[in-house]
Parts: sequence; structure tokens; C-alpha cells
Amino acid sequence: MIGRLMISSFLVRPHSYNSFWNVLWLNFNNVCKNKIIYNQIYVPVQTLKSNTKDEINCYNEPKAKIVLLLNLKSPEDAVPFYKLPMKTLLHIYKVTMNDVENGFCENRLYYLASRLKCSPTGLCEKLTKRIFVYSLSFDWLKNALDILLEMGVSEDRIIRDLWILKYHHETIRLRLQQVKDKGIDNLYPWMVRCPEEVLNRSIRLSQETKNILGETKSTQIYLANRLNTSLDSVEELYSKTPALKTIRVTKAKKFLDFLINEGFTVEDIANKSRVLSASQKTVQQRLEMLRDLGVNDINLNVLCRSRRDFKKYCDTLQLLAKKDK
Repeated sequence: MIGRLMISSFLVRPHSYNSFWNVLWLNFNNVCKNKIIYNQIYVPVQTLKSNTKDEINCYNEPKAKIVLLLNLKSPEDAVPFYKLPMKTLLHIYKVTMNDVENGFCENRLYYLASRLKCSPTGLCEKLTKRIFVYSLSFDWLKNALDILLEMGVSEDRIIRDLWILKYHHETIRLRLQQVKDKGIDNLYPWMVRCPEEVLNRSIRLSQETKNILGETKSTQIYLANRLNTSLDSVEELYSKTPALKTIRVTKAKKFLDFLINEGFTVEDIANKSRVLSASQKTVQQRLEMLRDLGVNDINLNVLCRSRRDFKKYCDTLQLLAKKDK
């Protein structure tokens, strides 16, 4: 089936409407190897997300004209804006024109992309889902970015959490400085947005982690030291039990201390390290159950079985105990 798609060739002049109305014929079964040609600009068909006849027939000329006035530099950048409601587009147009008149930027998409060192095309989908960026004053936006970058929050983290730009720059500075004063340099935008109690808990965990790791700087090195083994051996443990990769060092320390205190050797723990990915509370309860059943020589692998398998194991022990009587 062949459908008709009208879209801009996106020449630079904002009022070049003649260039906007290029009619391209789409053969949905064979579209130039899944690409459409826009005056030598190649755009993947999937970018348009116009794969149905209904969507093509719903083409909105007034919206397309507004999109052309937003100083966008490529069709890829324009498509996410075209999907927005007309009222939203008009608001973005008004803000964009004001930014241009005051010499701030051509479009906030490109301003953000420049400050955050990322591709505008990669950013535009996220930005069109965070339209509040076009409701902030330019000074507010600039000051928030200045503080975040000055305090050492990475560009990638800001991109993933654009909500942080809603916060006043002084609020951002105070929160992040509060975290830095506690000796934590690895900063995230959520640290500004989260409730005080959540932040305090995170700070406490980070401080505990720092104290436990000391100079090792790595949970992997910490485990190798505690288990008297090599980094390669720990890496092998990770491959066998992927959940170990995400274990907090605070949990690892408490768990190891508990198991050693219960009489297990570090060699036994290293050979049956899957137990460290289990719940310490569950392991403790199961140890007590097995000892109540008279079991003293306990295999660590038994302690991290599924609930069903562990119950079967205990039932078997109880049956054997009854037969012995």
C-alpha cells in the first residue's frame, strides 16, 4: 500500500514554507531500505512512527507550520515536537521567539544539548516529555545547570533526571553541599528532590560503605580480601551468581560477620557464595530450624534453597527422625 506523507525538508530560513511542503511517496513494503530521503538528509522510517495510513491522513498542516518556526535543525529533531498538542507548540514557539530576541539561544533543545554535551536528536524525545523546561525563565534554567555542573553532577545524570531543573539553583546548591559536607562526592539529581529522611539514610549508607571499603574502593576487592581469595575467583563467583554483583558492601560485611560467627569458615563461604545473595534474616531462621531438628553439620547451599525445597528437606529430616525412634 502506498500512502502520502507531507513533511519539511527543513531549510534554515524560518519562513520558507515552500520548502516545507515536499510530498514524498511512501511504499510501506519497500521504503528505500527503511529510509526516506529529505533533500539528501536520510532519516530512519521508524523515527517518524507514521507507519499507518490513519496517522498519515491525520497530518496537521497548522502544527507542521509551527514546528518549522522552532528553529529546529533536522527532521529527526522535529518529529517529537510535531507529536505535541497545538497549544503546547504555540507556547514553545512563544518562548523560543523570546529566547531568540534576547540572544539566549535558538531553541532550548540545542542550548541543553550544548551544556550537557549530548546529541540534540537523542535529547529531543526526553525534552518533549518534560515540556516544563519551556515554562522556566531562561535565567532559572541557566542558573540550575550552572550549579549542577559546578557541583560535579554528571551531564548524563542530569539528562536522565531533567526534573531537577525545576528546582531553584540555591536549593540545588544547599542540598548538594549538604551531601558533600558529609564526605560524599558521587552526586545525583535525586539527592535534591528526595525527602530529608531518604537523603539522610543514603548518606549514612554511603558513609558506612566508605568506612568498610577503606582503601580498597571496591566491593569485589573487599570480598576477595575477606574470603582470602583472588579477584579472578571473585569474578568467577559473580559469573556463577550474578546477584552478587549488586550486593551492597554493608550487607556483605554484616552477612560475612554473621556466618563466621555461626561457625562457617571463609573457605566454605567462598565455595558456596550463593548464600550471600540470600536474605540474612531467612538464613538465620533456617539455621535455627535445622538446629532444632538436631542438625549440626549444615550445608550453606541448603540455607538458600527455595522455600518449597527447604520445606521438603525439613520434612524429610523429620520423617527420618521419627523412623529412628
